[in-house]
Amino acid sequence: MHKPGDVVLGGLFEVHYSSVFPEQTFTSEPEQASCKGFDTPGLRQAMSMIYAIDEINKNANLLPNVTLGYSLYDNCGALVIGFSGALSLASGRERQFLLQQNCVGSPPVLGIVGDSFSTSSIAISSVLGLYKMPIVSYFSTCSCLSDRKRFPSFFRTIPSDAFQVRAMIQILKRFGWTWVGLLVSDDDYGLHVARSFQSDLTESGGGCLAYLEVLPWDNDQAGLKMIVDVIKKSTARVVMVFAHEGHMIHLMDEVVRQNVTGQQWIASEAWTSAAVLQTPRLMPYLRGTLGIAIRRGEITGFREFLLQMRPDNDNYGNSLVRQFWEYTFQCKFDPAGWAEVGGTSCTGKEDIESVETEFLDLSNLRPEYNVYKAVYALAYALHDMLQCEPGRGPFSGQSCATLQTLEPWQIVNYLQQVNFTTSFGDQVSFDENGDALPIYDVMNWLQLPDGRTKIQNVGEVKRSATKAEELIIDEDKIFWNFESNKPPRSVCSESCPPGTRMARKKGEPVCCFDCIPCSEGKISNKADSMECTSCPEDFWSSPQRDHCVPKKTEFLSYHEPLGICLTTTSLLGTFICAVVLGIFIYHRSTPIVSYFSTCSCLSDRKRFPSFFRTIPSDAFQVVRQNVTGQQWIASEAWTSAAALQTPRLMPYLRGTLSIAIRRGEITGFREFLLQMRPDNDNYGNSLVRQFWEYTFQCKFDPADWAEVGGTRCTGKEDIESVETEFLDLSNLRPEYNVYKAVYALAYALHDMLQCEPGRGPFSGQSCATLQTLEPWQIVNYLQQVNFTTSFGDQVSFDENGDALPIYDVMNWLQLPDGRTKIQNVGEVKRSATKAEELIIDEDKIFWNFESNKPPRSVCSESCPPGTRMARKKGEPVCCFDCIPCSEGKISNKADSMECTSCPEDFWSSPQRDHCVPKKTEFLSYHEPLGICLTTTSLLGTFICAVVLGIFIYHRSTPIVRANNSELSFLLLVSLKLCFLCSLLFIGRPRLWTCQLRHAAFGISFVLCVSCILVKTMVVLAVFKASKPGGGDSLKWFGAMQQRGTVMVLTSIQAAICTAWLVSSSPAPHKNTQYHNDKIVYECVVGSTIGFAVLLGYIGLLATLSFLLAFLARNLPDNFNEAKLITFSMLIFCAVWVAFVPAYVNSPGKYADAVEVFAILASSFGLLLALFGPKCFIILLRPERNTKKAIMSRGTTKS
Repeated sequence: MHKPGDVVLGGLFEVHYSSVFPEQTFTSEPEQASCKGFDTPGLRQAMSMIYAIDEINKNANLLPNVTLGYSLYDNCGALVIGFSGALSLASGRERQFLLQQNCVGSPPVLGIVGDSFSTSSIAISSVLGLYKMPIVSYFSTCSCLSDRKRFPSFFRTIPSDAFQVRAMIQILKRFGWTWVGLLVSDDDYGLHVARSFQSDLTESGGGCLAYLEVLPWDNDQAGLKMIVDVIKKSTARVVMVFAHEGHMIHLMDEVVRQNVTGQQWIASEAWTSAAVLQTPRLMPYLRGTLGIAIRRGEITGFREFLLQMRPDNDNYGNSLVRQFWEYTFQCKFDPAGWAEVGGTSCTGKEDIESVETEFLDLSNLRPEYNVYKAVYALAYALHDMLQCEPGRGPFSGQSCATLQTLEPWQIVNYLQQVNFTTSFGDQVSFDENGDALPIYDVMNWLQLPDGRTKIQNVGEVKRSATKAEELIIDEDKIFWNFESNKPPRSVCSESCPPGTRMARKKGEPVCCFDCIPCSEGKISNKADSMECTSCPEDFWSSPQRDHCVPKKTEFLSYHEPLGICLTTTSLLGTFICAVVLGIFIYHRSTPIVSYFSTCSCLSDRKRFPSFFRTIPSDAFQVVRQNVTGQQWIASEAWTSAAALQTPRLMPYLRGTLSIAIRRGEITGFREFLLQMRPDNDNYGNSLVRQFWEYTFQCKFDPADWAEVGGTRCTGKEDIESVETEFLDLSNLRPEYNVYKAVYALAYALHDMLQCEPGRGPFSGQSCATLQTLEPWQIVNYLQQVNFTTSFGDQVSFDENGDALPIYDVMNWLQLPDGRTKIQNVGEVKRSATKAEELIIDEDKIFWNFESNKPPRSVCSESCPPGTRMARKKGEPVCCFDCIPCSEGKISNKADSMECTSCPEDFWSSPQRDHCVPKKTEFLSYHEPLGICLTTTSLLGTFICAVVLGIFIYHRSTPIVRANNSELSFLLLVSLKLCFLCSLLFIGRPRLWTCQLRHAAFGISFVLCVSCILVKTMVVLAVFKASKPGGGDSLKWFGAMQQRGTVMVLTSIQAAICTAWLVSSSPAPHKNTQYHNDKIVYECVVGSTIGFAVLLGYIGLLATLSFLLAFLARNLPDNFNEAKLITFSMLIFCAVWVAFVPAYVNSPGKYADAVEVFAILASSFGLLLALFGPKCFIILLRPERNTKKAIMSRGTTKS
């Protein structure tokens, strides 16, 4: 679209959003790309520029007597087409150019509005910026365009991406989204955003990227499918897209195909208002989208201007308007076969208001408003320039520019100072980087009940001159595309509550971590703690590990059951002692019998908690701050830089390792250089003369040079007589590549000219000729070139135009005389069959350190086995602390991220680097306690055997026969069994020992106590029978009745044991509750009720025996066995009353020891109390072992 004028402004707009490029075979003349997909908003943006120019031309106060013209090009959404259009605007539209040494005259345009794509703007500004052509973009947001050194004449009326990225991060922080995906376009706009977003996100600590994918420009189904698969598999629910609507159309087609829902889309300003995406097909996925939109404006009279547009109106140029007309009304102006298939022919008289088109929807003028401001900015700059008064201008000699001699760079000066207010009330001015003060609207996509889409404003994010980024948002107005109508949760890991610490997952972003509960004795009292802190000495961690509490105090208290039992037993014993003392004083002739008690202790667990961290430091300003001790690694860009090889810098740079492109040799090159003279026209004088003046410090045409003592150049100077790196050919690297490049082109041209007509590679098997040669024809041959240089290197290109890469590895060495030598110490290369391969000779390397060894350069030293890595918050992944594994866990390799728990029967070694079998603990025959108890048991068995022998030997004596000698023998045998059953409690518990120990113990003691009970009953019956009328009582206590009673009472205990073993048998158990690092082998009773009944039955018989014996204690025999039974039962009951609380509170093997002690103590009590006095009489007082002595009644007190 073109219109002439006194001053012409250029414009680049996306009227078609995609383009198709034909395949380039370079065997025929390349075809031009074709534009596809008519973009109505793009045409409206172009029309806004035409309207602004038309409005300015009608304004008598702005540019009076100057008519603005325009020349607008369609970029078709492609860099190549847009760049070609910009060159046409800057240099004219002629297809042929004549090469002249000097170009004169005004350029076709004095300023360009555009382009919409950042990549296009970068490319165009890089070239046209060399000629200071002012470019004012309305939609290019890349922050790189703010670089005034690279783009000195670039301006824009849209904020840069640097602000847009920070605005996006503000939104993420507002809704607590720390885990997001990022999709960017494959151009400068997207790639610069990706870098900026990653760095800003890291600096702000606002979150992490779950993934970063680059959207392809074309409809690459495989690439798009892979990207959508990543979105589906990711746990991130928020997807940010910095791309153009063309990218989004292709992406959303794949999203719909895979039916990817449940995502919160965040739109960049490039597609926030894209109508092509607001379709019923896409809205189920895109509704609820939050987006950043450039400021909306209003342009008075724009609608009426658009309604005047007709395809037969030559004011605009017919091409694009006719395409719009055909697209809108679905008709054709010049149909070829169109009518035959039912198509409609365009008349040009159609009513544009009668169809529904977004072309007339002016409710959301955003890019158009920026175009409008850009045109006015150029117009005001031109106006201010033409208002210049001669002699007061800003240019050299205070001159002014005129319309006839106007240069683009003069516009730039005034554009930098422009300051005006639009009719909508917005002030327009540019800062030193060509950017305006940024402000964005925050938009939300809402689908109305009738299916239409509404993009509503829900807030804004802006930056003022005095404040940083400020986000103002109305959350109540936002529609969320989720059932809850609430913002989604998008985090990699939920926040760690107090009582836990964050442990980063290896190989994942810092936002992904596990919440590890603090170990015992440590706490964290705030969310997301990196470390747990140890409690003070007298405090311990609470169950929730979120605060310290005073440690529980433990001592034998009067208020706990064990203390109460022991206190009661102590007082009972004191009372009994007092009673016994009274009895003994009363019965002073009775023997004294004593007993002793035992005590057990508990072991506390030991804990070894600790954490470490280090903080890396920064280094900068090498020479000024005298920073030494650094190992420098150089890229090929400065590997051979002689400017750095100075005595001042070498103390810091010697030892540098670097990559250098391959060195080559060019035969005859030195001689060729020596022929170069400033008066030799073979090379052109300009650069050679400058080199000559620089080298010999002289001048060919000195102006006042001789007056100040300068030397005049003659051109005859000897270049070999001066020291210059120009003749240093020992290190030809870039030069060798230049040499190969020239030869490659030469061989390609040679091969092309060797072509035989009729056998050529081009259309019709034709060949190229020198007269009709086209550059694209060279490309075909260059792809196939293959030759070997005089240095022996083969040169050929792969399908990408690359050679097989190889680099030299260089090392900077300072020689003793102060000179610098850069020596080759290896190479790194890639072959056709291998990946990158490094070959290096370490012995040749000079290291700039005292040890002459490579330095150690790590943020944190490797974590040895026995520790795990814990990343330091806010620092790179290479910075970590080495935390010792806790008890029971190990790591058996260096740099472990986690400590693994040992198997059940194993525990960690002291170094925590391997698992060792846990120590086992049980009452063993090999430990002192077991040996003592075994010895005591065997001693008791031996004493029983001795007493039994004495009684058998003296079985006919009265004292043995006095009280049923058969029961005495049976009682001794049962006591022997009681002593022996205690051995079942010693040794490693096994199933048969666990089952047998309690059964043997219970039956043996019941047998023993049954004998004592029957003996007591017999004593009472005998004395009762001695009284008048008591003779009948003896018939119930004959020998058979006594044996039967013992057997019945013992059988009851046997039945109890059998029922216990059958229902819930005792079994061996590995207990780790007492000590984590020990296995305590013990027998669990199985049924507590069974064990209680067993003990209760023994206690019942013992109590009954004690009561009957106590009643018979005053019978008038000289030797009354009831007294002995009373004392024996008193000892027996006292021992077992003390046993119960001691047994319950004794852990592990000590419980067995307590039970064995109780068995032995009670057995010895019975043995000594019942048989000690008898053995004393039999062995030492035989005179009392007579029937008369026994039957005589003792003296009693009245």
